Amino acid sequence: MPTPGKSMRTVLSALSVLLAVVLTAAAVPALWAEKTLVDESGFVRLLAPMGQDAEVVSALGTSVAASALGSARIPAPLEPAAQRAAAALVEGLAEDEQFPAAWEATLRESHALNFGPDSAALTGIALELRPLAGLVLDRLGEGVGADLGDAPSVVVEAGSTVQRGALGFVQDAARLAGPLAAGAVLALVLGLLFARRRGAALAWSGFGFIVVAALLGSATVLAGPVASSEAGGGTAAGVFAGRAAALAADSFLPWTLAVGIAGAVFLILGSVLAARRRRLMARR
Repeated sequence: MPTPGKSMRTVLSALSVLLAVVLTAAAVPALWAEKTLVDESGFVRLLAPMGQDAEVVSALGTSVAASALGSARIPAPLEPAAQRAAAALVEGLAEDEQFPAAWEATLRESHALNFGPDSAALTGIALELRPLAGLVLDRLGEGVGADLGDAPSVVVEAGSTVQRGALGFVQDAARLAGPLAAGAVLALVLGLLFARRRGAALAWSGFGFIVVAALLGSATVLAGPVASSEAGGGTAAGVFAGRAAALAADSFLPWTLAVGIAGAVFLILGSVLAARRRRLMARR
């Protein structure tokens, strides 16, 4: 018959393992957000593939060209030639040798807008297209043989207010990524230390992690299309927001897979240890 001390150890172990599973469910998205969205380099890596997306480049290029032409100091006799040159530039913008650098600069300046001190005033996901506008103006100036001045700030807000709110929530959650991860590890260690049957405790924690991975993965798969549909279509902002939502979902899925693999390893290892313990107990 279990003594009160042993029963208390079992209860503490179960609660600690459950806490570890819950904290893991919160820590994984927070860590992903910290490394992929809030971190500037992660943000650039996440959205860099959009520079090879013809629809995105065409939509943004058209918007940038219109803004650049509207603000440029183009002499009246050169306006028709500039408009024809701008249309040709949009078609071949992604092939320009300076485009990769301009696209990276666009993403870095956009990150500063979205996560800077003035981000609370935004109603969507902000894009600062000034570097792309500078590239367009440079090429237009070369084409018409005139200095068209510096590129203007071209800020476009993509996505919905719901996505803006979600981005703010993600930013707040990322600040807790470290404490949540540390808490999950500590709770798991305590759960194993308290456990009378550590193999069983490890197996149950593994099962919990598999459940967490399944829930997070399912939520990501469902949320991706919803976020893309909310972005709207037809405009540069809508095209960008839709692609960004899809890239974010694709980026997060490997994190859920890693949790699932860790859970499977814990489950198998714990089951083996528990079976070994039962065999040893049967021999006594």
